[in-house]
Amino acid sequence: LHHNSQNKISKFFFYNIYSIIASEMTVATKTQTIISFLFNTQEQLYLRVELIWNNKNVDLSLAAFMQFLYQHEDHLSKSESEFCYALARLVKKVDFKGNLIYAIPNDYDMALFFKRAMHANLSVLWRDHNDDIRPISFDDPLPITILVKQKGPRLCCELINREEWIKNPLMWLRFQDDKHNYYFSKGVIKRGIKRGFENFIDKFLDKDQLYYGGDHILAFINQLYTPNKQVIQWKIQVDFLSFLPKETTPVGVLKIGYTPPILTSNLFFRYENAEIAPDFKEKTVLDKRTGKKHQRMMDMESIYQQDLMSLFEEFNLPFLLQSPGDIAKFMDKVMPTLKDRGWIVKSDVPEFNVLEDPVELEFSIGSSDKNWFHFEPNCNVSGQNMSLQEVAALMVQNQGYVKTSNGFAKISERSQKELAALTKMGALKTGKEFSRAEILPLIAASNARGTNENSTNIVEQLNNSDPSKGTFAGKSFKGELRDYQQFGLNWMGFLAQSGLGGILADDMGLGKTCQTIALSTTLKGEGPVLVVGPTNVIYNWESEIKKFAPSLTSIVYTGAGREKKIKKLPFTNFVITTYGILKNDLEVFTNLKPKAIFIDEAQYIKNPKAQISKAIKCIESPFKVAMTGTPVENHLQDLWNLFDFAMPGYLGTLKQFDMDVKDGHLDVLRMKIKPFVLRREKREVLTSLPEKTEITLKCPLSDEQEQLYKTVLTATRKGIREGGKQNKLNMLTALLKLRQVCIHPGLLKEFEGSNIPSSKFELVKEKLTELVAEKHKIVIFTQFTKMLDIMQKWLKKEGIYNERIDGSVSAKARKTAIDRFQESEKAGVFLVSLKAGGVGINLTAADYVIHLDPWWNPAVEAQATDRVHRMGQLNKVIVYKMISEGTIEEKIQELQDEKRALLSQVIDIDSSNAKAIDIDEVRSLLFD
Repeated sequence: LHHNSQNKISKFFFYNIYSIIASEMTVATKTQTIISFLFNTQEQLYLRVELIWNNKNVDLSLAAFMQFLYQHEDHLSKSESEFCYALARLVKKVDFKGNLIYAIPNDYDMALFFKRAMHANLSVLWRDHNDDIRPISFDDPLPITILVKQKGPRLCCELINREEWIKNPLMWLRFQDDKHNYYFSKGVIKRGIKRGFENFIDKFLDKDQLYYGGDHILAFINQLYTPNKQVIQWKIQVDFLSFLPKETTPVGVLKIGYTPPILTSNLFFRYENAEIAPDFKEKTVLDKRTGKKHQRMMDMESIYQQDLMSLFEEFNLPFLLQSPGDIAKFMDKVMPTLKDRGWIVKSDVPEFNVLEDPVELEFSIGSSDKNWFHFEPNCNVSGQNMSLQEVAALMVQNQGYVKTSNGFAKISERSQKELAALTKMGALKTGKEFSRAEILPLIAASNARGTNENSTNIVEQLNNSDPSKGTFAGKSFKGELRDYQQFGLNWMGFLAQSGLGGILADDMGLGKTCQTIALSTTLKGEGPVLVVGPTNVIYNWESEIKKFAPSLTSIVYTGAGREKKIKKLPFTNFVITTYGILKNDLEVFTNLKPKAIFIDEAQYIKNPKAQISKAIKCIESPFKVAMTGTPVENHLQDLWNLFDFAMPGYLGTLKQFDMDVKDGHLDVLRMKIKPFVLRREKREVLTSLPEKTEITLKCPLSDEQEQLYKTVLTATRKGIREGGKQNKLNMLTALLKLRQVCIHPGLLKEFEGSNIPSSKFELVKEKLTELVAEKHKIVIFTQFTKMLDIMQKWLKKEGIYNERIDGSVSAKARKTAIDRFQESEKAGVFLVSLKAGGVGINLTAADYVIHLDPWWNPAVEAQATDRVHRMGQLNKVIVYKMISEGTIEEKIQELQDEKRALLSQVIDIDSSNAKAIDIDEVRSLLFD
């Protein structure tokens, strides 16, 4: 707040600003941002913010606001969405006179608000103290009037309504971010007022009149008045020319002519009524109409020349304009820019008229029958029917412009991208037809409409994103779906009705099981629903089916004597089995003919060469869904194999897929994948989920531990030779030993039972003692079952309640241990082997997670953490990651950072830099 008269403020000021977001995409709805300036009794300024959506207040708490934006993202333009996300970061909950309000509490963030509003080109309204609403201007002069008159040989400046300006802080508020100053005055906002001019205005705080005489008059005119003519309102009652030499600021003049095929642009400078060319020799210009001579301003003429040249460079234009695209761009970009900058532009070239608004192309889709679709060859451009192939060629030739009978039309950036993508996909080829699966990504990637009932239906179905419409669970479903789960049901229902499959890739803990059970109650046809997963999830499926669809039957097909159940399988609603049993009893399932197949923890079939992958693909079903929170762990090929199960052949052969990735055709892959992968993260949809805090605890090795680590590392480096399988084995073995030393030297066979202390173990014991004393429940993950033995031995010695899951524990025993831990009122520890317990368990009774050692892929760690941080968790979750300082564990953590974005890269396919742990990475860990 820049105002020196704050001591005169004796009451609260409450003024409203309305920021109205009205998007081209938003027809029936409006978002209003209501902002109020508040001064508290300590004269601190607040900018109060309220958000109105369809005349209803929006909760501006971060979680609620994020949920609101997610639900309405399709109704907001990109600039509106960016503005709202910026607003979410700026607004804070503050205490104002005993009331909690949402406001922007500091000047810097207020400046950012106005910056975002200007950048988003929002229409802003202001309610004054008379309750009148009038628009805020970002361009008009500030409503501050300076009267300039002559008193003797001096200029005299007076501030009109000075008393109001002093007493009313909203006459002159200043906000500043890192680059710009923003000034607010009674409904007008200006950016970038120079400090010298601000100082000039501030002088009126102390003086009624300011005087300038002698050389200061010229400085006033040139430095204060001239550059700030448009900043405030001036009332000039003096002839400046009587004080100045006859020096006139020129105006740039550009005269446009056309002599086919060249467009000419000639530069002139106008001094009042006289025009001269840049090569004019004299230093003064005679205005023949008035007889006045004007002193030439060579620096200004040079600025005009540079201004014109820089625009040619900015828009990549040659100085000789003869290509239609270059001419159109010049008329569309350069000429309006010059006019905005105060140039005089004269043109008599109407045939190169450029239409003001960019043109959005609409692509038409037809169908030959229910399952085959094609793009119509023509589109409408500014009232003119044109071939899409012709439009594509003209856009390349004319840099995005297409010449029509009405003038040059600029194809919008969005339509250019859509057309380029469709061209790359072969959609514009004559006679090219697409299957139902192939046409969906093309519809999703373009502004398409159907031309007959069949094509119109599929367009409308894909574009229908209203969670309240679509597929509804059957009467046998007894659960209540959240909005995002209903959306998932709609999505799967659409795929099932279309005879397609998909990948449900929601985060761990978002209820993928619940969504698929709900879908099962809607499926028609004979045969059961087949559910396949790892051993540790099958009994969870059985209990979830009993919970959400108690009237439906299910059979868990596993264990000894399972062959006795074979005859019952076709007559039950759900058949639940493991990947291993399916592979061994494949004939049973190929004869089953299920109406749907759901594979849970689908990353188990990520390897296309594995027998499990080959077996699951042998079973035919009209609808298949792969369910996984980690659709990609290390390779993009993981995703290909999931698609090869859900939609065989859709992404081509694995070799073709690899070539597309290698050749960088990721935009095409993104288009093809997008409609068939549904990925939501917890932070997007679970606004009620408690906060999760991740803390990395680094501890130095003990002296003996460090000596042992160095000994192993030195021996490793000496023993590794270049090349050969044995070399790779040596490196992996050495890496394992180094990691074991980091967590506990007793994990090494050579030092089993030794008394070499482990700093990490000592720190964990200290943490556990403290947390158990505070009545917390803790889940500990490690990759080494032997470390579980060491931990469990200590826990029993200390009398601390504990449970344990590792690869040796059966599915039923797992469930029993989980139930005991969840229901127990005692504080305690659950020991979990990372790979055995990273999926298929729910441990929301705990509120602390400890990872004893880092794993290569952060997705695996995150998946494990999500056993605790998931739906049903009521407490804030603290995650400790234990890292031995100065060791290979730190390098593994750095490698995690490289891989953290892999999932989003695949689903959005932004980058081909997906990496797997390979021998070169192992080598770098050991030697770098």
